[in-house]
Amino acid sequence: MNFISLYKPSLLSKTSRSLILVFLLSISPMVWAQTILNSPYSYLGMGEIQTGDNVTQMMMGGIGVSNSNGIYTNTVNPALLARNRYTNLEVGVNTEYKTLQDYRQQQKVFGGNYQSLNLTLPISNRWTMSVGIRPHSAVEYETRSYRRLNLLGVDSLIYSYKGSGGVSKVTISNGVRISKELYLGLQMDYLFGQVNRNVATQNMSDGQYYKVQLEDLTSYSDFQFKAGFAYRANLKNDLFLNMGATLDLNSSLNANQVKRFATMDLSGITVINADTLEKSAAFTQQIPVAKRFGLSVEKLAKWMVGVDYTYTDWSKVNNNLGRSSTLPASHKVAIGGEYTPDIESISNYFKRTTYRVGASYEKTPYDFLGNGSYAVDNNLSFGVALPLRNLSLLNIAYQVGRRGLITDNGMEEQYHRLTLGLTFSDLWFQKQKIN
Repeated sequence: MNFISLYKPSLLSKTSRSLILVFLLSISPMVWAQTILNSPYSYLGMGEIQTGDNVTQMMMGGIGVSNSNGIYTNTVNPALLARNRYTNLEVGVNTEYKTLQDYRQQQKVFGGNYQSLNLTLPISNRWTMSVGIRPHSAVEYETRSYRRLNLLGVDSLIYSYKGSGGVSKVTISNGVRISKELYLGLQMDYLFGQVNRNVATQNMSDGQYYKVQLEDLTSYSDFQFKAGFAYRANLKNDLFLNMGATLDLNSSLNANQVKRFATMDLSGITVINADTLEKSAAFTQQIPVAKRFGLSVEKLAKWMVGVDYTYTDWSKVNNNLGRSSTLPASHKVAIGGEYTPDIESISNYFKRTTYRVGASYEKTPYDFLGNGSYAVDNNLSFGVALPLRNLSLLNIAYQVGRRGLITDNGMEEQYHRLTLGLTFSDLWFQKQKIN
């Protein structure tokens, strides 16, 4: 039984087109002004790397290396795009409520951002292409530290560290079915954006009403690539064993960097004096390289359970803290699954609804105190895919988790994320036949 053949496709309706247009217009400003909530962990490299999961994969702990049902767009493994036989438009936005705390203080923040925009197009019965845009990384932090200049502690220096900006990426992915159940894929990302990092000092010993600031502005514009593989073995009666793997193919990006010293008033707005140290010097940004492996078991159009493992090499990435130690590799394990009671049910709407749940554990490269204790990120997620018209869906994902512990890492984040997405699937560019 073919999952997607259970529905009768038709041309996209005027109502659906209007909904898509309104949604695209509403998120277009955010594409060029992406932000994240305050995150002290975004100091590494080009910032905090976004997972790349779409809303469907977020419901299941982020798994997607081996599993895809041919309805939603798989943004983890490009090889599995070849299972998508209908034109597919996916859009998503997310919101986050986060509590950050250390030994001295606690902060609660709330915000949101666009999550993804993808258009998937079947080129032939073996080849499917996807084009999309999404956030790639983000930097948003501001911290202060104090240093005494004498034993009495009367005089002191104030050090301020501030980072802002982010990098977006335009993605072109291709998935090809090589044989009956063997798939290969290649993803090309064009990354663009700017990250600004400032380090400022103020000497309180002489009553300074100004601060000296070192500014570092890095502009990114380069390509990165990812390869994917997937295989499905038919065990019996629409029961499949799925396997998959992906590999990031490059470990660096080209960028331009401008550095300057500036003397500013205490507001940080008015520049008293400035001296440029480097004018748009070429810069090579080392990036983490990830290897992903996945395994899942699927009962076609009924249920699926899977597990993914990700190994990410951070050894060449700059920690931006002046530490000489090499960053460790990160390890992530995610499990998840989905269940649809009866996809062909006509009388019961909730039997056609797909329910998903997942969890993940990740040992990150973030060592906030520099004591060799790296933050662990644990989260639980679940959600639903509510059927609309034909193969179109309203996706709702909720994720709750914690990254780091005050006792171990000196910093702790507790977060709640709600992501909403729309999936429009249809035969857009095919003429209807009249018998």
